[in-house]
Amino acid sequence: MYIARLICSDEDCPEEVLAEAHTLEELETLACDCGCGLAVIGWPDHADEPAADVVVIPLGRRPPPADLAA
Repeated sequence: MYIARLICSDEDCPEEVLAEAHTLEELETLACDCGCGLAVIGWPDHADEPAADVVVIPLGRRPPPADLAA
């Protein structure tokens, strides 16, 4: 079981999620609600016992890039 922190691969999309999956391949197939792929940015934990096939937990939105904040 893998637990990963992911962000949207689109730099303009602020989506950030926590996902849990049985394999790395499952994590690589996850997509953002905007349609772009999700990229792994961290491994907060590893679970020995599987809790579900795939679980995605929205963590909120990233702040916009500095050049868009103005």
